Order: sequence, then structure tokens, then C-alpha cells
Amino acid sequence: MTKEELKTYCDSEFKNIDMAMDELFSIVTPEKPEYSLRELAAISTFILNIYTGIEKTLKQMLLYDSLDVTDSPHWHEKVLKKSAEIGILPPDLFQVLTRYLSFRTVFTYSYIFNIKWEDLKVLVDAIKDIEGKFKSEVNEYIQML
Repeated sequence: MTKEELKTYCDSEFKNIDMAMDELFSIVTPEKPEYSLRELAAISTFILNIYTGIEKTLKQMLLYDSLDVTDSPHWHEKVLKKSAEIGILPPDLFQVLTRYLSFRTVFTYSYIFNIKWEDLKVLVDAIKDIEGKFKSEVNEYIQML
């Protein structure tokens, strides 16, 4: 993979993340204090989609750098840690993304009716800022390659 192909891949993932963000915020509105189970399922899914796009981007960048991120039981954690270690993710963004990784695990292994709006709200409230910081860090890293 060339640097330009990596950039194209990341831009494609950014577009997917943007679409998931648009859908998320078509459901979540500041004036709405409660959500139905169906809405919580949709909100959870879009949060997971956004995080998955972030994770796929990081994994591809690590593969570009010839770092081992082969699938294993702990590859999700490995991708975040390696990304922080080599400077793609600054420490503060790494810490925040670990919360989304934790949510990914809960979402995957839990029934949707056990996920509460109060828990999702924290993730939703931070996601726009995270998305912007993530894109900036990825683009900056690619420029340095």
C-alpha cells in the first residue's frame, strides 16, 4: 500500500464515520431527555459504527507501518495501544477511545435493554469532539509519513 492509498482508505472511512454521525444526530437531540428502546438500539449501533470506523482506520495505518495487528482475542486493545505508542493517538485521545472500546465490548455481549441512556449520553456528548480530533491526528500522522 502506498501513502496515497492509505490516505484514500482513511478518507473513505472518514466518510463512513460522517454518515454514521449524521444518522446518530438525526436521532439524538438536545431537547429530548429520554429515548425508547428502539432509539437506544439505533444510538448504540451508530456509536459502535463510528468507533469501528476509527478502529479500522487505525488498524490500516498500523499495517501500513508494518506493525503486527493480526487478529487475536485482544487485537482491539492492541490497535489502540500501538496507535498511542507510535504517536498516531495522543494520550488524551487514547484514554477517551478506550471508553468507546469498553462500550463496544458491552454492546457486543449485552442485551440492548441493559444499556441505559445515561451511559450513552456521555459517549454521544463527546463524540463530535473526538471525531474532529481523530481526523486531525490521522491526517497529521499521514503527512509525516
